[in-house]
Amino acid sequence: MSAKVLNRLLIAAFCVFMMASCSNGRTRFYDSSVSDDPTEISIEPFFKDLFSMDTVALTAKYGEFVPLYAYRVINVRSVSDIELFKADTGIIELQSDVDSVYASYSDVEAKLNLAFKYFHHYFPDKQVPRVLFHVSGFNQSIVTADGFLSASIDQYLGSDYKPYNAVAYNYEVPFMTREQLPVDMMYGWVTATFPECLTGDRMLDQMIFQGKLIYLLKVFFPDEPEYRVLSYTEEQLAWCDKYEKEIWGYILENKEVFSTDWRVYTKYMSPAPFTSGLSQDSPGRIGIYLGYRIVESYMNQNKQVSLQELMRPVDSQKFLQDAAYRP
Repeated sequence: MSAKVLNRLLIAAFCVFMMASCSNGRTRFYDSSVSDDPTEISIEPFFKDLFSMDTVALTAKYGEFVPLYAYRVINVRSVSDIELFKADTGIIELQSDVDSVYASYSDVEAKLNLAFKYFHHYFPDKQVPRVLFHVSGFNQSIVTADGFLSASIDQYLGSDYKPYNAVAYNYEVPFMTREQLPVDMMYGWVTATFPECLTGDRMLDQMIFQGKLIYLLKVFFPDEPEYRVLSYTEEQLAWCDKYEKEIWGYILENKEVFSTDWRVYTKYMSPAPFTSGLSQDSPGRIGIYLGYRIVESYMNQNKQVSLQELMRPVDSQKFLQDAAYRP
């Protein structure tokens, strides 16, 4: 066999390996035909219209989102006070930065469009929202309301955006990127769509609820890396995977799985620079990571279970047993 032929065979084998590696990261719900689903979302530029329209015109175009924006997002006393927000010099400068970074956002729209196609394909009875971008002055990141999903894109200007050093914690900044934006938006929507999945107030209930949401994101974003779906860095996910057995053992040993103490929830479920009680190399939100692994194990063990069945209320203890989770 000539060296040229051998090289071609090696390249072909490598390509097959890489394709298999990529597909192995997908769930069993991956379906290339989903792209044919008729669902189409188009991101509406509220952040631009805000500065080119008065409140009457805004309300005519965006309806109930305008008072929601005034009272819940920028925290002014009346809709007319939106004009004062727009006149603030800091907001004007911020808007200029947003206009520069998001002059085009077709990449974000394409990812969200596919995610909502998956969402509609597997949950055809659930509402697909109007999708907006807004500027909040570094306030609430993702806003959900009846029929609306909107993102504060001034929170996603890139991890090198210098003003973040003054308005965000260091451990939050790596995720304030346009790459993370579509995942965060979809997380906000599924959280609002499936509140009934949280069936109790124990730590385990919280873990499984969050694990189900992350599993949905993995389905809806089949080609996004797992670390991004979990809102981790590659290094953080690698640490969790390496010490998964020890983390689970630590929580069991401390009898925290069935705890109803809010301090336990905060310790394991909330964003933080690291998880208290574990190594300072650990990330925060480690209970969500474990919840996702439990749900992943459950779906691998119970291949007859559909996504609709997964998202029904369930006894968390029985769910854990049926998951046969053994890290």
